Amino acid sequence: MVSFVRFLTSALMLATLSLALPANNATVFITDPVHLVCGADRPPRTGLPKADESRLAPSMVITASVARTIEVYWNVIHKDATYAGGYLSSNQVNSAISALNSHFAGSGLTFKRVALKYTKNAQWFDDVDNEDNNDLTTAMKNRLHMGTAKDLNVYSVGFTNSNLGGFATFPWWYNGAPKLDGVVFKWNTTPGGTLVNYNQGKILSHEVGHWVGLYHTFQGGCSDAQGDYVSDTPAEASPATGCPVNRDSCPNLAGKDPIRNHMDYTYDTCKDGKFTNGQITRMGQAMQAYRAN
Repeated sequence: MVSFVRFLTSALMLATLSLALPANNATVFITDPVHLVCGADRPPRTGLPKADESRLAPSMVITASVARTIEVYWNVIHKDATYAGGYLSSNQVNSAISALNSHFAGSGLTFKRVALKYTKNAQWFDDVDNEDNNDLTTAMKNRLHMGTAKDLNVYSVGFTNSNLGGFATFPWWYNGAPKLDGVVFKWNTTPGGTLVNYNQGKILSHEVGHWVGLYHTFQGGCSDAQGDYVSDTPAEASPATGCPVNRDSCPNLAGKDPIRNHMDYTYDTCKDGKFTNGQITRMGQAMQAYRAN
């Protein structure tokens, strides 16, 4: 697994999207679901290191308490003061953070909003992406990023012209590009949002999963013995979409595909909102190794 986590609309969509416009506002509901995929293949800049897996091994002793409160600096990037234009209210942001805390329950990690900033910038809302050295993304983060490696910067944007759903940085990249650290995601995937099948806040939880050191459950497919470096997530040949119950893409290996895990591609309604014990251990190792300060 590499760099930024990127959610793209599938290039093989054969169905036409059906859009319903409410009578009293400009909110657009996507009723024919898009299938989101993730391309975690681009670091924010070239030359950033890979993870030192020796520091993340389950056998490593966590010297500091795993329990910690992560301060969240949330940036609402919007093009106008409407929901369709990316404007999330304070209550909507709080709801997203509540969902994040629910999904990370049992991990020892708690997320607390300490800042909420609104920035009206239509170009950022529409065009930021995770291409190498993207000028808009770099400019946005250089201007708005706050805190240190242990603090989470969140940017809610529109990805209007790129079909992205979100991307994130891994902990081991922080020292090489501290200002570019954080999570960028599509604003209407927050709880109650307008992106059908992806509106329970689990896109953000997936991205934050990468921010705390987790790979996808299908990392390495069926042939890579290390896979996602987590022993209790069964091997998976490829991303799962929708909610394919009993899918077993690596039939010669133990366990059926972990389709209900946050780090797969399935619908929010399919995921059970939990991380495995092995994933929680890896989070603790990654936070200690790379986000202690």
